[in-house]
Amino acid sequence: MLICVSLFSHKKSVSLMHLMKPYFMLRTFLAGTLLLFTFGSVCAQSGEVLYPFLNVPVSVSASGVGGNSVSSQEQDLNLVFHNPAILSTEMSNSKINDRSAWMAGIRYINYGDMLWTNAQDEILGTTYAGDLALTGAYSWQLSQHWRAGGSLSMIYSVMDQYTSIGLGVDLGLFYNNPSTFFSAGFVLKNMGAEVVAYDETYEKMPWDVQFGLSKKFTHAPIRLTVTVQNLTKLSTSYLAEVQNTDGTVVAGDNLAKRIFKHTLFGVEFVPSENFLLSIGYNYRRMSELAIAQRTPFSGFTAGFSMKVKNARVGASYAKYHAAGNSLQLTYGMDLSKIGL
Repeated sequence: MLICVSLFSHKKSVSLMHLMKPYFMLRTFLAGTLLLFTFGSVCAQSGEVLYPFLNVPVSVSASGVGGNSVSSQEQDLNLVFHNPAILSTEMSNSKINDRSAWMAGIRYINYGDMLWTNAQDEILGTTYAGDLALTGAYSWQLSQHWRAGGSLSMIYSVMDQYTSIGLGVDLGLFYNNPSTFFSAGFVLKNMGAEVVAYDETYEKMPWDVQFGLSKKFTHAPIRLTVTVQNLTKLSTSYLAEVQNTDGTVVAGDNLAKRIFKHTLFGVEFVPSENFLLSIGYNYRRMSELAIAQRTPFSGFTAGFSMKVKNARVGASYAKYHAAGNSLQLTYGMDLSKIGL
């Protein structure tokens, strides 16, 4: 069970950074992307064991386009967990001159009771596990089209009698040009460290480098989204080579498969600001979780959201495996509309 709660506020601020020229920021953005991509290629390390729940999509807008989006143009507050720079004052109908905003959110996952067994498969009782992240995010307007943001998360994880505490930091950039219906995002995610380990071994955070592009057609209510992730580990294959049942050996992923395993594709139907339909594809999820006997729709996602009076409701569906799917529901309300 995943629970996500977000609170939003904003304030006026004056910063010299908003005087920076857009072309200079774009050049810095591209240079930083190249540098970090190169760094990820050299290090090729990623902690995929510690706190994996941090990568679970909490926004139906992101889940519907493959499981992640750092460049979405939707006014979805939960997207801040994917890119803190997406947080804007428009999400609270604030004044035009307000240039900064902050948000507080909670992510909680309860995995329920599980059987506790020993090495001989003897049932000794039941055990439990759960994850919690308390997040604070802040964003500020750099220029007409550029925003920057950051978030700090205090993480608590429990597995039976073992507990872990960590600190995580996300840093992001977001570019949005409504006149051209184009947006882009860049994020350094899950940087930080484990402060208290489950045992005596300290593990690495699941840090990642991600960027994405979103483009809506000028004369059609269709928006395309592409998100590239897992750039801190360019090779995602478990094995360098695979042995068939007949004893023959085939090579692992070729270049095309490696690229597609890092890329999410999404198509959205947005006839108005009050309604959204989306479909996405996650090739890595399909290739790692599909089985030979049943592969239809594995890796595909779908979602929708719509505004109902003062609230916004949505849902998303993701096909993970033949034995398990994900159905996510969301309900958001502007508390200022009811006097809070």
